[in-house]
Amino acid sequence: MKIHLLSGFLGGGKTTAMQAAAKALLQHDIHTGVITNDQGIKLVDGDSFKSTGIPGRQVTGGCFCCNFAALDSSIQSLVTANNTAVIFAESVGSCTDIVATVVKPLLQFYPAAQVTISAFADVRLLQLMLNGGTNLFDETVNYIYLKQLEEAGIIVVNKTDLTDQTTLAEIKVLMQQKYPAKIILYQNSLDENDIRQWIGTVNNDHSSGSLASLDISYDTYAAGEAKLGWLDQELEIHSSDNNALQQAEDLVNLINKKITGQQYAIGHLKFLINATDKISFTNDKDPTVKLKKTPSTLATLLINARVQTDAENILQQVSAAIKEIEKIYGCKIVVCSQSAFQPGYPKPLYRL
Repeated sequence: MKIHLLSGFLGGGKTTAMQAAAKALLQHDIHTGVITNDQGIKLVDGDSFKSTGIPGRQVTGGCFCCNFAALDSSIQSLVTANNTAVIFAESVGSCTDIVATVVKPLLQFYPAAQVTISAFADVRLLQLMLNGGTNLFDETVNYIYLKQLEEAGIIVVNKTDLTDQTTLAEIKVLMQQKYPAKIILYQNSLDENDIRQWIGTVNNDHSSGSLASLDISYDTYAAGEAKLGWLDQELEIHSSDNNALQQAEDLVNLINKKITGQQYAIGHLKFLINATDKISFTNDKDPTVKLKKTPSTLATLLINARVQTDAENILQQVSAAIKEIEKIYGCKIVVCSQSAFQPGYPKPLYRL
């Protein structure tokens, strides 16, 4: 069995890469599954996988390290149900210290398994980090980001299609200087050739047993996580003029506009409309979305917001956007469930 762990900060493109890789392997009749992970309970990524046909499990309510028993149970469930040979497991983007708390325990539980860890980094945020740091996130959040890169055997500089060749060349020089002993890939996870290269790299990586556990301050780590607000919200949009999808689209774009307008640093904003259409934003440069729309009196919307501010501030911006859309269209937007919080102090089950 192969267990490929994906780490890296929020918005790094882990889910897109994981989905593309799983689809590619399934097309070759390789039994493949995915495990998503989050501090919250209701996940856009977990629900979106249900419509792909990819066997999947979710570890919710805590990161893999703090919820290792649930990760282990998910692995066993995939193997039992689907005879799964390859598992991609995506850790929550605010989590680090994966080698000590997840990789090494997995190698003890599954000594015959191949375990790898790839840290994903959005090329745009990485550029800011490498050029002397960034004021985008708090220094304690930056600490988590850099620790994620430090511990991984493979670093995937992702979303290379969103930068120019000159900038990319500069990043390659800086990465080689900073991480000379690591495998570094540069990819666009929407490109099949890039995904095949990543699959080939992890398949041939047997370095996990020699990866060093981090020298890490858990107080700094915890402070960084506490800087990030989490909002999970399920909505129903009831439209009297059969225009629910347009109203959902406008609401998604307005939420993004309001949060970026407050100059909050975004880890990610993820939305799932009618359990099928997934939309993601990571910064104010991401374009507004346009959906293919058909007449409908009802649309459902699941929101996962991970933003550097108090969770209550995120909720206020989302609530204001809801009221504005209701006023413009005369529609009714019902909050079916919601959870707003800051992550607690990390308490891994194992640390080796």
